[in-house]
Amino acid sequence: MSATMRAAIYAGPGDIRVEDYPMPDQPGPGELLVRIKACGVCGSDVTDWYMTPRAPVVMGHEPAGDVVAVGTGATTFAVGDRVAIHHHVPCMVCDVCQHGHYTLCPTFKRTRLYPAGMAEYVRIPAEIVERDILKIPEGMSYEAAALVEPIACCVRALDRANIRQGDTVLILGVGFNGITMGMLAPHWGASKVALLDRQPTRMERARSMGFTVFNVDDADLKAQIKAWSDVGPHAVICTPSNQKALDLAFDLTGPGGTLMMYAPTPPESTWPLNMNRTLFQEITVTGSYSASPLDTRRTMALLKDGLIDANKLITHRFPLEQADKAWHLTKAAGDSLKVMVEI
Repeated sequence: MSATMRAAIYAGPGDIRVEDYPMPDQPGPGELLVRIKACGVCGSDVTDWYMTPRAPVVMGHEPAGDVVAVGTGATTFAVGDRVAIHHHVPCMVCDVCQHGHYTLCPTFKRTRLYPAGMAEYVRIPAEIVERDILKIPEGMSYEAAALVEPIACCVRALDRANIRQGDTVLILGVGFNGITMGMLAPHWGASKVALLDRQPTRMERARSMGFTVFNVDDADLKAQIKAWSDVGPHAVICTPSNQKALDLAFDLTGPGGTLMMYAPTPPESTWPLNMNRTLFQEITVTGSYSASPLDTRRTMALLKDGLIDANKLITHRFPLEQADKAWHLTKAAGDSLKVMVEI
């Protein structure tokens, strides 16, 4: 096996390079070496304030591929197995895990892939192999399996949005996450789901998929939402990561409702909150970060059972050597949903 492989590297804002990179070591006890076949581009990959402090760094954490080497003791897997890969894993036993906050676990923050998902080969640590590597069902493509991680993040967010049977759910942002949560919300009990955006191409796509869509720039938007939802949405999910979107999401949340903040803002960002309305209308403001092994397993079942159609979510494909085009297309947040890099 060669001493180097090809990998997509974030070198700085807008500077994405595909270069030779050292091959991962052979797998140690309990580890796997996987030949990556597909990796999705995540919003975090194109978030410069998040990526720049790590640069230069291999991108990607939504991979799927073939097991090509197995470390001693990793008896659950064999060479040739097709697998969907999660990039972090909790211990499942510490205090935060016992309270359901798996993604806050110190083990979750410490574990990672080597070097990352957008490379020809990835070495997977034993803890991740043990708890969150899933075999791809027969008939499922690598691309569909690469959706397990990003959809699992949506699954976790829907849980944390406190959706009950018969609820109305409003989602700000008609990108991959907004469309995915819109598809899934009825399975959480939502009786009515609507999406909110201003980008014409995205809005038209959402309408073509059967969604109710509102234009954020309509002067009478609040009246439209009130008429649609009666008392106001029970859950409002905000996928854009800016204060203006959060202000709107808070204003549109109905009495007793939940505002779910899905996308991260820069660490220094602050958000003035109307504490009076929060208290007297009992508004719950919460967030959701990443996904746990419980979420990835539920997501694999959703994909396997056809409750969510991967073909409707993957809009663009690029070979690894064109990872820069995949990055810039995702960054533009135009007519793409999930952009997939084929490796």
